[in-house]
Amino acid sequence: MEQVFSGPADAGAEWKGGEGEKLAARHCLWPSDPGSTLSQPYQVSGVSGLGTGKPETLVFPSGLARLFSLPKANRDVDAASGIVPILHEDPRSGNCYKIKLTAALLGLPLQTRQYDILRGETRTPEFLGSVNSHGRIPVLQVGDWFLPESNAACWYLAAGSLLVPEDRFEQAETLRWMFFEQYSHEPNIATLRFWLQFVGEGNLSPQQASQILPKRIAGSDALARMDEHLDGREWFVGNRLTLADIVLYAYTHVAEAGSFPLRDYRHVCAWLDRVAGVPKFVTMG
Repeated sequence: MEQVFSGPADAGAEWKGGEGEKLAARHCLWPSDPGSTLSQPYQVSGVSGLGTGKPETLVFPSGLARLFSLPKANRDVDAASGIVPILHEDPRSGNCYKIKLTAALLGLPLQTRQYDILRGETRTPEFLGSVNSHGRIPVLQVGDWFLPESNAACWYLAAGSLLVPEDRFEQAETLRWMFFEQYSHEPNIATLRFWLQFVGEGNLSPQQASQILPKRIAGSDALARMDEHLDGREWFVGNRLTLADIVLYAYTHVAEAGSFPLRDYRHVCAWLDRVAGVPKFVTMG
């Protein structure tokens, strides 16, 4: 029987097992590294974090109690079952892009099925009956399960990975910015981008045209709030990339298509460059 300890192993951290047992993690790099020692034999079963001092999963022999239990990343479950998730998407959508970016950064296989929302392809009886009765994308399909809402899909893919902090407060902070993105950011920045770049201002209804200025004001406020938060920080939560950064990146990096001048937000611009520079980054489309 093996006991699985999930999560980062910081140098100097201690993991307590059963009564009288203690695991002292001085370093956790490669198992073959003489400096990577624990008080019990171990093997690294998760490759994420190797070489950084924070392997994702360590497996110890029987007799060691479990210190804490974080769900293994869903990629392990999906891989074991042979299921490759399918993303029902329009590649022009930032909400779809954030799911593809999450999968790419985690090295997850992901199939796509594309629809043109401007041609009403998500409003057909087939789509409404088999994918999403609300006629919206993205939808992440995992086997016979269908998960709408982009940030929920990102969370499903990233659960148990380093994109979701282990600290409870940092998890809540990640969710805070994901909620902010859907409530204060996306309805304004993404909507104006869609109207101006794809629909055309001359084709807007009078009601839509009357919302351009309020949405521009609200979107600018959202970018200003982001810029203020990033003053002195490299990432939105903690000291590394998280889902908060991914979901906010999707529509921020194309905000100028909605007439939002990004040059006015220098901390946001620097953060955009950092996100685009992370390993396995993929562009939109």
